[in-house]
Amino acid sequence: MLSTDLVRVRDLVPDFLACLRACDGVPAERWPALWRSRYLDRHPGVFAALDEAGEWSRPDDLGDVLVRLRDEGADLAARSAAVRALLPDGIRAVAGALDWTADGDPVDCVVLVGLHRANGWADRLDGRFALFLAVEQLGPPGDDRLLVLHEAAHVLHDRLAAIRDWPPHGVANALFTEGLATQVSAETAPGRTDEEYLWFGRPGFRTWLDTCRRRWPEILDRIGADLDATDVEHHAPYFLMRDSPLAGDLPKRCGYLVGLAVLRRLRAEHPLADLARWPLDRVVDEVRRTLRALRAAA
Repeated sequence: MLSTDLVRVRDLVPDFLACLRACDGVPAERWPALWRSRYLDRHPGVFAALDEAGEWSRPDDLGDVLVRLRDEGADLAARSAAVRALLPDGIRAVAGALDWTADGDPVDCVVLVGLHRANGWADRLDGRFALFLAVEQLGPPGDDRLLVLHEAAHVLHDRLAAIRDWPPHGVANALFTEGLATQVSAETAPGRTDEEYLWFGRPGFRTWLDTCRRRWPEILDRIGADLDATDVEHHAPYFLMRDSPLAGDLPKRCGYLVGLAVLRRLRAEHPLADLARWPLDRVVDEVRRTLRALRAAA
């Protein structure tokens, strides 16, 4: 456990590497048991929070994941060290942008090896949001800083407005929370392009951005019609990478760009620190108003 005044880091990577070593030369049918005993069971609180759907304790592709990673131990350890080094300054920057003071209660961050599902996310741990970073999905430190800033903004937003209690698939509040996190990263790491902020520096998304802008009126109309939805089927076309029967051919994750546009308009009227403290009812009203203005200007 590594701690500063603003962040408390739990590094699970050494236990994953011990699990990898235990699997070396062992029949593959024994790997799931070793995955649980040498890795998951050593951090029960963390994985209890992550494993509601059995994705961690019963992953169908665990064997493939372990095979892909078995020769990457040194690289995983190096990525863990690199991202841990980014955390204090990154969280300090977000704390300054949102006018948040730890007051002896630092942000929890879990650095772990995942299942190639996501690079970083904010999720519940011990009753509130913590920051999770999966090192097997990380990239260059400059790009990983964008990820840290974005996800740290979600965690501190939760400290300020308890967003963990908002509808998990609410379209209106997702526009606001994702837009706020992206705007925070843009203001605390200036000089990057919109696609870099929205895709955490990963290359190749200029065409995605151009497509979203070309289809902007259609996207605004669609998301405006779904604004009050709180189910995953209506949320997925705008915020998830998986295929959705309601998405049609909409660009995946186009809701992130809409959220950034919404927050930029609101940011022109309000400080970030004020926006991060709004209750849900005001968020929904302001998103609805701002989305109408974006549709009128499209």
